[in-house]
Amino acid sequence: MKRSARGILENLVRIPSETGAEQAVAQAFAGWCEEAGLEVAMEEVGPDRCNVVARWNVGRRPHLLLTGHLDTAPVGEGWTRDPFGAEVSGGRLYGRGACDMKGGLAAMLGAIFELRRRGEEPAGDVTLAAVAGEEEDSAGTRALVSRGVHADMAVLSEPTAMRLVISNRGLLNFRVVVKGASAHASAPELGRNAITAAAAVVVELQAVNDELARRPHAVFGPASLTVGTIHGGTRPYVVPDRCVSVNPGEATAEVLEEIEPALVRARLRVPWLEAEVESGPDYLAFEIPEDHDLVRALKSAMAAAGVPPRISSWRAASDAGFLVHMAGIPCVLFGPGDIEQAAHRPDEWIDLDELQQAQRVFEHLLLGGRPSEQVPRR
Repeated sequence: MKRSARGILENLVRIPSETGAEQAVAQAFAGWCEEAGLEVAMEEVGPDRCNVVARWNVGRRPHLLLTGHLDTAPVGEGWTRDPFGAEVSGGRLYGRGACDMKGGLAAMLGAIFELRRRGEEPAGDVTLAAVAGEEEDSAGTRALVSRGVHADMAVLSEPTAMRLVISNRGLLNFRVVVKGASAHASAPELGRNAITAAAAVVVELQAVNDELARRPHAVFGPASLTVGTIHGGTRPYVVPDRCVSVNPGEATAEVLEEIEPALVRARLRVPWLEAEVESGPDYLAFEIPEDHDLVRALKSAMAAAGVPPRISSWRAASDAGFLVHMAGIPCVLFGPGDIEQAAHRPDEWIDLDELQQAQRVFEHLLLGGRPSEQVPRR
């Protein structure tokens, strides 16, 4: 039995798994977990969507949860390589999800395969959870928590560029729905153009973002408010009666209190403006102390694998907050790949040397810091 992080990743990348269509990759991942001798369950998240929860029970503590998401962002345009080709060039593997975050899952499962090959056991019980839906609403991790997942500690293998992340920002999603009145475009004065009104709202929301920039956090810097998408209108010659802007912004709940004044200012430009704010899924910020046992354990594993134990914080959001605040499981982020340089971009990539280093870190973490027995292969 021999499966490496690279081999697992190549196969993962070749299976498209955009958010909402994770079933095929989940089934493949479950099969490899069974091949590794784990006890595997596929837990439904929604129609044709599931989490893979695999367990290696040895009857000891601490119980370690290793987790990550199977879904990826849409492919988008601008690729010069096959997004599902798992092409290797210049020490990098290219493909959608290679960095975010199939590489992390591959490193975790590769470490389990390697310990099995050597005939070694982890220091305590292990649960490996590969979840759906992180890129959109964290449906997979929310389901995992609602079903009572438990562990003494957790590592979420997001692409942290091999840094040990002990805190990250939160994320609050909301929609602003602007209502107008339709009319024929030959007589626009008879209608109320929702897109024109929404444009005034967007300008004022940008002013909120500019104000947030003047109030930086000591660790994360300033919060940000970003208009991510805007939709409105039905036909070219019909004055649009509805426009929706979706705003993903790394911010705290207090930002919602600043939206209403922005709408008031927009009404000074468009007196008839009618707009509703609808809150969407949020991601919880988290932080654990630098002297926590989990941080110490992962620092030791990194050092044993020859990886500088650099501690950092993340400006992005993640599923870690749900595990920390809702399940009571201390969690850190650690994994191969650079989210800023490679994730969600055309020609997404991961460094293969980094991938192999990550597998070695997880091997040492699973062993609880004790040296490998290096059982010869038969």
